Amino acid sequence: MKTEELAELFLVYLYDLAEAAPHPNFLFTVNDFVPMMGITDMEELTKAINLLGDRGFVIMAGLDMLGGISAGITMDGSIFVEKGGETGIIGKYRNNPQAFSGAIAERLSQSSMHEHEEQVSSPGTVIEEKSYPPAAPVRDRTTPAENTANEEKQPPFYAGRAIQAILEDMEEMLERDNTVAPEAKKDLLSDLATLRIQMERNVKNKAVINVILNDLSNIPSIAPLVTGLNCIVEAYFK
Repeated sequence: MKTEELAELFLVYLYDLAEAAPHPNFLFTVNDFVPMMGITDMEELTKAINLLGDRGFVIMAGLDMLGGISAGITMDGSIFVEKGGETGIIGKYRNNPQAFSGAIAERLSQSSMHEHEEQVSSPGTVIEEKSYPPAAPVRDRTTPAENTANEEKQPPFYAGRAIQAILEDMEEMLERDNTVAPEAKKDLLSDLATLRIQMERNVKNKAVINVILNDLSNIPSIAPLVTGLNCIVEAYFK
């Protein structure tokens, strides 16, 4: 398995964590990814994570001495997953995720052996490459009815501009609100950033949006803005 494929597999796993969380944070500890996929080559996984970071698909990815991985998927990373990626591995994973459990280590090993054979082979020696069937098309995990509920209808242009303006005003007012404790303000600004990401995504998680709006509505200084934003959400994010 190539580094790019491992990177996309890690990214789709991170995407699913964010989708499943009722209130996603920016960072997720994904210690289960390593044993679930049978990964033993942590160096290769580190390369994959760094590749994602270089492309702006994850934020604050890190690898501690015990192999614990922490990373958060960005809006660009989410869109990349939703479009199926580039290597075809996301489509294969979506069609049969069980086939990947514990099989990554073997594929990484085969890839390393193949690279070694290419390096030591004499000139003119033809090394047979293992061929894989073409990637299956990405299968949408939701039903047509769910797609209708989650994606459309999209807000018109003026509503999108209004959303951005409201979010900017909320952020400015929060930063200037001296009645909110610094630690609480940090959490609220983090929630607001998560809300901004959700609003800009192609597939919006209304449950997450509603939870964040409910929390933000408890702050008097921004409560009127939250009410206005909630009206837009109710009108366009069915």
